[in-house]
Amino acid sequence: MKKLLAIVLVGSLAFSIAGCKKKDEKPQMPAGHPPMEGGMPPAGMPDVPKVDRKVIVPKEVKAKWSAVKLRIEDKAAKTGKDYTVAVGSDLAVPNTKIKVKVLAFLPDFRMGDKDITSASDKPNNPAAQIAVQEPGKEEWKGFIYSMHPGIHPYQHDKIAITLLGGVSK
Repeated sequence: MKKLLAIVLVGSLAFSIAGCKKKDEKPQMPAGHPPMEGGMPPAGMPDVPKVDRKVIVPKEVKAKWSAVKLRIEDKAAKTGKDYTVAVGSDLAVPNTKIKVKVLAFLPDFRMGDKDITSASDKPNNPAAQIAVQEPGKEEWKGFIYSMHPGIHPYQHDKIAITLLGGVSK
C-alpha cells in the first residue's frame, strides 16, 4: 500500500513539473492587427481610424431633460463649484477664458456602429456631449460621463469638468 502511494505521489509530482515547463502560446491576432507586445499603447490605438458617429437625441429625452449639472474644479485652489447649464447653452468658466458648451445630454448613453443615442429617458448611464473653447487652442469636443468620469475626460492644467447628472424639466 505504501509503495502504491509513493508511486502515485512521484507520478503526480513528475506530471505537474512537466506541465510547468509547457511553453505559453500567444493567441493569434487577426490579420492586419498591430502587435500587442507590451500591452496597449499609452495613448490608445493611434493607428485605428476615428469613426464619426451621428449623435441622435430621442424625442422622449428632449421632452424630459433640459439641462445638465456640471462641476468645475479649480485644480490650483482645490475648490469646485456646481453649475446648471441648459442644453445648447454656454458656460463661461469663472477666472478663465474657457467656455463650455453643452451640445447634448443622453441619460442612457449607447454607442452603435453609426450613431450615439440614448436607449431610454432613464438616467442609467448619463453622458453629456460638450465642446470646450479656449482662445489660442483647438476646440475639444467629446463626451463626459457621470458614472465613469475617468473615461476620456477633458484634460486641462487648471480645471477639471465633471458631469454630475441631468436636470429634468
